[in-house]
Amino acid sequence: MRRVFRAGKTSETLKVTGFAAAVVVLVVLVIIGIGNVSATQQEKQLQITKDAIMKSVVQCYALESQYPPSLQYLVDNYGLTLNEDKYIYYYNAIGSNLAPNIQVFPKTAQGGTN
Repeated sequence: MRRVFRAGKTSETLKVTGFAAAVVVLVVLVIIGIGNVSATQQEKQLQITKDAIMKSVVQCYALESQYPPSLQYLVDNYGLTLNEDKYIYYYNAIGSNLAPNIQVFPKTAQGGTN
């Protein structure tokens, strides 16, 4: 019994397999890229939030010659808006003439920090 090999069929199978592998790699790269864009956007939003707080702190010091005693003071008197659903804020006022320690942490889905 003789076996007949067809070069075209093997070549066709390799082409289909190669195409499928390329599509899978492309899909994985797109998913990774979307994840990186999302993380970058979150970092930018966090930095914007920190900058807004610091701007209010500096404005308060410039106008009153003392640092604000709390974030709530900035909300009440300087129009600062806080998103407590999205971030956890840490504000430690050391003294009226020393810059406060300010930290902002994103909340996770469970309500904790990353």
